[in-house]
Amino acid sequence: MEFDDIISGKEAFLREAILLETQEGLRLDFKAPAVAKQGAAFTPQGQLTKDGRSSLAKALSAFSNSAGGVLVIGVECRKNADGVDCACDLEPLPNWKTALSAVSSAVGDLLQPKNDGIRVEAFASEENQSLGYVIVDVPRSERRPHRSEATDLKQYFKRSGSGSYAMEHYDIEDAFRRVAVPSLELRLNFTRRMVAGSEWTFEVSVFLENTSRVTAFFPSLTVWNSQGSKYDWYGQVLDTALLRDGGRTTAHGNSEFVIHPGTARQIATWRFVAKIDDKQEAVIVGGVEPHMARLEFDYLLTARDVVAREQHMEFPLFPLRWPR
Repeated sequence: MEFDDIISGKEAFLREAILLETQEGLRLDFKAPAVAKQGAAFTPQGQLTKDGRSSLAKALSAFSNSAGGVLVIGVECRKNADGVDCACDLEPLPNWKTALSAVSSAVGDLLQPKNDGIRVEAFASEENQSLGYVIVDVPRSERRPHRSEATDLKQYFKRSGSGSYAMEHYDIEDAFRRVAVPSLELRLNFTRRMVAGSEWTFEVSVFLENTSRVTAFFPSLTVWNSQGSKYDWYGQVLDTALLRDGGRTTAHGNSEFVIHPGTARQIATWRFVAKIDDKQEAVIVGGVEPHMARLEFDYLLTARDVVAREQHMEFPLFPLRWPR
């Protein structure tokens, strides 16, 4: 169960999860707000209680220190008739917009150090717009370990199976010693390569930049869903290989292809053709008219120990300063 799928499918998606008897796991945790009950996580006004802050802090710490995960607030999880612990009932929050604000504010206060990648979204119930659900996406953190900063729960937690547990001393020591994972960013450089009458060929040098303090081993770039101007993967960069599968193209480095901290290395080359008129102005760029000219695609950047996340790039090609 992924964060984006829940936000897109809303309550209908949660109802289906109940029908499928979805179980909690390493990357999924259901929480019932238990409003007006003992140990309630939220007040009827949508504010977090002391117990609620502790429960939220524990989940944030555990997911951040483990493989990441999704916290779904508004679904009750308990054992069914077969003894299986699974999503059993919807329990949407009253004053869910206030609850959304409360959770969004709390995530920045309940972890030390902060996990800047956390996302919080919410949506209303179909049957009653005053009720709703809060969904929290917690990525695995590169700054782990993270400690819960709840007033009565200043501990480090980890996720194991479907539960969150206090980390042992050796777990914490190991986490502090663990080498951080690299962070890569995509960079595009343009040059004009050839002129043949009214056709100019442009080359796009595709670089991966390492913005972290550790070396990136076995980096790769996967591109799909290309739109806008047409381009071709041209040649093959040293120490890399190209793999095409099901509409996706991957350029990946071998054992000799490493990117050191603070440096960038070219991993691929693309080419596109622009048709130029007598005034040396573009009339067609990569098969489309200039006002539509762009490089647009979805992509993944990965390297050893890096958890890949889908990203999207849209780079306008017009008006482009045509190199001479």
